[in-house]
Amino acid sequence: MTTGITRRDFMNGIAIAVAGAAGVDLSRAGDAARPLYPPGRDGLRGSHVGSFEAAHRMRDGIPFDLSQAALTEHYDLVVVGAGISGLAAAYFYRQRRPKARVLVVDTNDDFGGHAKRNEFVIDGRMLIGYGGTQSIDGPARNWDGVAKNLLKDLGIDLTRFKTAFDNDFYTRWSLRQSVFFKKEVFGVDRLVRRPFGTWQEFNEDPHDSAVLRAYLDQFPFTQKARDRLHEMIWSDRDVLAGKSRQQRLDILEHISYRDFLKQYWDADEEILNYLQTRTHELWAVGIDAIPASVTPTMPGLKAQRATLAAEPEEPYIYHFPDGNASIARMLVRRLIPGIAPGNTMEDIILARFDYAQLDRAEHPVRIRLNSTAVDVRNAAHGVEVAYVNDGKVTRVAAADCVLACYHAMIPYIAPEVGAEQRAALHENVRAPLVYVNVAVRNWQPWRKLGVAYIDNPGGTFSASLDYPVSLDGYRFTSDPSKPACLHLVHCPTAANQGLSARQQYRAGRARLYAMSFADFEREIRDELGRMLGPAGFDFDRDVTAITVNRWPHGYAYTPTPLYDEPVHQEQIANLARRRLGRIAIANSDSGWDAYSQVAIDQAHRAVGELTG
Repeated sequence: MTTGITRRDFMNGIAIAVAGAAGVDLSRAGDAARPLYPPGRDGLRGSHVGSFEAAHRMRDGIPFDLSQAALTEHYDLVVVGAGISGLAAAYFYRQRRPKARVLVVDTNDDFGGHAKRNEFVIDGRMLIGYGGTQSIDGPARNWDGVAKNLLKDLGIDLTRFKTAFDNDFYTRWSLRQSVFFKKEVFGVDRLVRRPFGTWQEFNEDPHDSAVLRAYLDQFPFTQKARDRLHEMIWSDRDVLAGKSRQQRLDILEHISYRDFLKQYWDADEEILNYLQTRTHELWAVGIDAIPASVTPTMPGLKAQRATLAAEPEEPYIYHFPDGNASIARMLVRRLIPGIAPGNTMEDIILARFDYAQLDRAEHPVRIRLNSTAVDVRNAAHGVEVAYVNDGKVTRVAAADCVLACYHAMIPYIAPEVGAEQRAALHENVRAPLVYVNVAVRNWQPWRKLGVAYIDNPGGTFSASLDYPVSLDGYRFTSDPSKPACLHLVHCPTAANQGLSARQQYRAGRARLYAMSFADFEREIRDELGRMLGPAGFDFDRDVTAITVNRWPHGYAYTPTPLYDEPVHQEQIANLARRRLGRIAIANSDSGWDAYSQVAIDQAHRAVGELTG
């Protein structure tokens, strides 16, 4: 075993190839030039080193000296945060005031916030992965007029995904979901392929009792546990018999799914450990900290589904190769004409962005990266904003300001926030999570195993093949012998310790900040080797690069009845996003849900508050 992936190919040649494809001339450049093209950087990304230190200093009560910071520039609008909400705010503001001059500042070295794009090149082939916001989720049901209109304005035709997403890919290669039982928790390393359902279905009901029995018999459980899990999935047994619909709902909303299984199904630890992480990718916390009411398709709730009125899901196909980073890129291309060629959802995929154009005086919209806002306050003629860049404090003035940053940061940088609003803002404790993209030379082990997704309830990472999406000149790797991108997800929690979701999020965040890239790589090496090794996977031979998108402040907090009383929560939400003079507040935190359409809607609301 080597001491770690060196990424020599990437750092000595491939990064230059990627940056060159993006229109950045690195033919004679050294390391100092490579940060000009952030999507091509691997290693520890997301909340990377250099992006959070100034904010943490403010949090720790160590202010920056503003007394010597000259007021250098004047704008109509300053936006704090260049995520989708901040970029949408700049876009909406310019719609209402076409001649407005706008400055967007962001603490990261790339725009897009959680809409993060990762690029790799293997043997001359470009791979694109998403390091954050995944997809346009449920557009028919979840996206309202404002958000849908923005997509239309940008030229995003949702019907195009019906052909861009290769729905037959999984069937063509007979790829299904699977579960990896890790020895440390389940006594043995074992990968079990689910022989029924589609790649998209997490519901384990095969509509055939014998098929389900054969599947469960491969689980490293006692016979008693396998029998009970079969009953929980297959039977129509109503464990809440005699209860009215409202009584059922009251029970399911105020008991964790884990406690529901223990109390009403007598589920043992084998079953509970198997299901513990099933809710991670949606809620970033396990079944011990979410109510049973939000898990209608999970085992043990078959008789309760009518009560929970679970809506049928839309197909999960509305996905750019870089996730919703394409939306952020299309917004930037509209805001700063000339930064990249093209004007369609197709040509955005391979559009060459010139990052040197982001912050130029001649442009009406400027995006200033690596700049952390540390003081935002109302002044005589509008708003003054101070930010730190490379240790230097700079102040700018504007008529208006939109804070499209995390709720939790606002009390530290906006001194006019009162005690009640400060408390409301701190209620939104973001969920930490990690999205990893692993570039591999081929995906033959996945073909041999017949799997596209690997659940890993006893380990650190779930793993999957990247989505089969092809747009414009970019083609998904449909040949198992060719390079591909693997996507891994990790949600750090403090499970089964009696902690609430908020408490677990704080504990997980502290753990993430303490982890180095080497820590992540070591775990990735171990788990991929154990999952895929029997099918011929060799880490040192097959892995060419790893990008770890670490998000200690990931999903915006979503209230649940297990911890949050609905009427009280609405009051908190309204108080938290209350405007401060000429300072409005946006981002998905303001809508208390971790979706792009929420971020867009809140940007529209905030701009409306400022422009009337």
